[in-house]
Amino acid sequence: MMGIRSRVVASIFIFIGWLVFILIHAAFWARGFDLFQNIVIVLVSFLIAGGVLGAMWASWGMRFIR
Repeated sequence: MMGIRSRVVASIFIFIGWLVFILIHAAFWARGFDLFQNIVIVLVSFLIAGGVLGAMWASWGMRFIR
């Protein structure tokens, strides 16, 4: 049970961290970029967060592959 609890907590923190990054980017850094660049930054940050979450949960799911 400890493995899933720590992954759920980490997932929540990663999601909140991603939202904070997007808000900070929109508030302070977005003015220096055009719309296309801002969309790419949001998509790449989402893919990085999704990759971290996917790797974290895949390692947990591989235990039950038998």
